Amino acid sequence: MSTAALPLAKLLRPIADSLVYLQSTKVHPTWFPFALAPTIHATRISIAYQAKVAGRPLSWPTYLAGYLIMCWGGTTLTHLLLSLPPPPFHSAQLYINYLTPHILLTILFSLNPNLLSPQLLDTFFFPLDALVRTTAITAGLNLLNNPSVNPAFVASPLTHLIIGAVASAGGGLAAATLSTWNQEWSFSTPPVLRRGVGLWGSVDVWGGALVALVYGMSTSHPAFSGFQNSLSSYGLAAFAPGAGTFVLSPLGARALGATVLIVLFGLRVYNVHWRSASPAVAPPRTPGMGDRSRAKKSRLQ
Repeated sequence: MSTAALPLAKLLRPIADSLVYLQSTKVHPTWFPFALAPTIHATRISIAYQAKVAGRPLSWPTYLAGYLIMCWGGTTLTHLLLSLPPPPFHSAQLYINYLTPHILLTILFSLNPNLLSPQLLDTFFFPLDALVRTTAITAGLNLLNNPSVNPAFVASPLTHLIIGAVASAGGGLAAATLSTWNQEWSFSTPPVLRRGVGLWGSVDVWGGALVALVYGMSTSHPAFSGFQNSLSSYGLAAFAPGAGTFVLSPLGARALGATVLIVLFGLRVYNVHWRSASPAVAPPRTPGMGDRSRAKKSRLQ
C-alpha cells in the first residue's frame, strides 16, 4: 500500500477489521468449527429462500436442493467459467456448514412464522450482507491468481467484471431461473432480464461488477491499467497506474468495495422496503351528487 493512500486506509480500518473478524472467527471451536462469514451467508440465504417459498408445498429434497443452488450458484459458476473444480463438488464440509443453519431456521420459522419478516431482517442486516457479499466477490476474483487459469482471462477487465457480477448474483439468478421456489422446476428468463426489474432489482449484478472494478483499480491490477490511463488522460492523475493515491492493500481494497456495497444495499433497502411504504397523500375529493344535495339541504335549513 502506498503512503499516499494511508488516510483512506485509516478510514477503511473498521470495515477491514470486520472483514477479518468474519473470516477468522469460528462460530464455535468444537461444536461448529466454521467461520462466521459462510455461516452468516448460509443464514441470510435461508431467510431469503424461505420467504420465497412460504406457503408452497415442497418436498424436502426439492426444498434443500433449491436452497443449495441459491447458496452456491455464484461460486459454482465462477469456478466453471474459469475451468476450476467447484468446491461443492468435492467438499463435504460445505454441506454441513450450509445445511445446519438452514434446517435450524426452518424449524424456527415453522414454530413462529411471524419472525420471517424480510422488511425488518433486510433493514437490520444489510451492512452484514454487504460484508459477506464482498468476501464472495473478492474470493471469486482471487481465483484469477490460480496458475491454471487462462492468461487471457487474467488480463481482461471484462472477465473481472463478469466474475464480480456472477459471484455476487449467480446464486439468486440460478435459483430464480430454474424456478426452485416451486415443486416442479422449469427453465425461465433470468430475473435481471425481465421487464420492470429496475435499478434496485438488479443491484446484485451491477453492484458486484462495480465492486470488482473498485477492487481491481485500488489494487492496481494490470488488467485495469488501460482504464486508469484513460482516466488520467481526462485530468484524473490520481487514478494513473503507479500514482499511488488510491493504491491499497488487498484487504484495504476489499474494505473499499464493501463500503460501496453497504451504500448500495442501504439504498436498495430504503427504495424497496420503506420508500413505497410511506403514507400516500390522499388526492383532493371531488364533490359528488350526494355532497351537493347535502349542501343544498343545509342552506334550506
